[in-house]
Amino acid sequence: MSRGNLSKTAKKSEMLRRLGDLARKFSTQTVLLHEALAQTVGLNATDTRCLSLIWFHPEGVVTAGWLSDLTGLTTGAITHILDRLEKKGFIERVRDTGDRRKVFVRLRAENFEPLLSRYEALGKSYMKVVEHYSDRELMLILGYLEKMSATTEQLIKDTIAARSDESAHAR
Repeated sequence: MSRGNLSKTAKKSEMLRRLGDLARKFSTQTVLLHEALAQTVGLNATDTRCLSLIWFHPEGVVTAGWLSDLTGLTTGAITHILDRLEKKGFIERVRDTGDRRKVFVRLRAENFEPLLSRYEALGKSYMKVVEHYSDRELMLILGYLEKMSATTEQLIKDTIAARSDESAHAR
């Protein structure tokens, strides 16, 4: 290997190390930021992430089972989360008119102002950072985030499935 290739390899290795370090730091900061924002309205980060999952669901109405499947949290944990969200007025539980045993969870968007204003301020702060990037750079960032999001979604599913398999084998 030539000296130039060794230098390129060392440089790339250092950049990948820095990328990993920064990704872990940003991930931790994001969790802590969401926790701090959630606490301003008497919730926790998991509560607000569940709210986000409902908010971005195409139908805007979900079941507790869907949240449990998607998050990997037990149905008992989801019930406690929904109890907190309902008590704070962020959601309502609605019985299915066709099957009274089935309960849907629906957002009460009219009560979101305290939380939305905080997230809008957060979004404005982040937009100040990205407005300095060119269209080409933004396309690169978008591609990276789309791939990382898809990879993370698959890793969540795999981890939940593996945990379920381990629980079944432990019995």
